[in-house]
Amino acid sequence: MPLFCISLFALLLLPLSLSCDSIRPPEEVRNDYREIVQIELDNTNGSIMALLHNSSCPELKRKLRRCTSDTANVVSTLHFLTCKMKNLRFSHTDGLAMSVINSIRCPCLGKPMKEPNTKLKTATRQRRNEQRKSKETRNLCKAKAILSIMTECYEMLNTLLMDT
Repeated sequence: MPLFCISLFALLLLPLSLSCDSIRPPEEVRNDYREIVQIELDNTNGSIMALLHNSSCPELKRKLRRCTSDTANVVSTLHFLTCKMKNLRFSHTDGLAMSVINSIRCPCLGKPMKEPNTKLKTATRQRRNEQRKSKETRNLCKAKAILSIMTECYEMLNTLLMDT
């Protein structure tokens, strides 16, 4: 019986521990940015720009969330953008995503993986390779836009916390 009560108690508290209502204070997020995240952000931006060196990015169809002049909004927007970037699944953005998530101390909910289709014909394979390259370029453009907004958010966070 005690084991059942402990299990039930754990199930009741688990959603509370997974919620991100208690995001880390913005001052600590800013300090992590200055010490760790800024370097990762610069390195990731350089990597993405190198991958897009001959490609132009069209304007995104859906606008990404921007930061406002509220420090809590800045931190939640950074979390949202980081999870978006993590779902793109680029090896170039993994280090930055982990740094920001560790800084904010709020995990992203996972995106389910699709099982690959193993039956491919030659013409279909070639067409899919072309589609994969264009999708990769679109995702690189999304990553570039996310990195730009993340940089703005961190700059805004620095400015907001300088005033206080």
